[in-house]
Amino acid sequence: MRRLSVLVVAAFLVISSAPALALPGFEAGVRGTYWFPDLSATAQTTTAGVPETKFDVKGDLGVGDEDFFSGEAFVRFGRVTLRLGYTPIRFDGNKTLTRTIEFGGETFSVSDNVISRLDVDMLDAELQVDMLRHDLIAASFYLGLIGKVKYVDGEVKLTSSALTERRDFQAPIPMIGLAAGAGFANNLVRADARVTGMAYSGNHLYEADVFASFVPFPFLRVQGGYRYIDLKVDEDDIVADLELKGPYIGAQLSF
Repeated sequence: MRRLSVLVVAAFLVISSAPALALPGFEAGVRGTYWFPDLSATAQTTTAGVPETKFDVKGDLGVGDEDFFSGEAFVRFGRVTLRLGYTPIRFDGNKTLTRTIEFGGETFSVSDNVISRLDVDMLDAELQVDMLRHDLIAASFYLGLIGKVKYVDGEVKLTSSALTERRDFQAPIPMIGLAAGAGFANNLVRADARVTGMAYSGNHLYEADVFASFVPFPFLRVQGGYRYIDLKVDEDDIVADLELKGPYIGAQLSF
């Protein structure tokens, strides 16, 4: 038992001295964040080729800011990192209209009490290839290229006492960008950033994620950062503009 105790203590000391707990050419884990974004969004539908009212979801519909969870799983083999992410976004509003809104071929009149909902699910598949990755004695840094596809599945829904109308929009959006990061004190403290974007055919999506992190316990990395998303989807019957920006807190488990 004494030998076993010595081995357990020795193993714990080894683990504690390697906070990232990643093999030189391999790392895998999951990351979760809780985001506090400010919302800015507009929407406009078209019926029979005729543009209808462009409305602001906060000013016209009383939609308020909300907080969201987001998740990511990743695996790194040497200079190549694969990531899968998911961000569900839900906003609700309830307001008596101060102007008439035409939406989806229906008319919501002044003084109508309208309950609104904006849902957007974002699925990410991302590949990062590091052009530079160096591990020094007590520090490390990398610079990489990112290629990703973000699938956006959204719905705008308006409901009054007499009407309910909704419009959906879906778009797989390819994106390219850069990733960079640096670690200090054997990666006990890190700073990382990713910036991606793409614009085409009236659609665009720009995204940035900048965060710092530290390791309080083996296997665990605590993070704090700032995330920005600017999305425009222009389909046949709806144009939706969505901007989200704000800080977040998170944690990562990896080995």
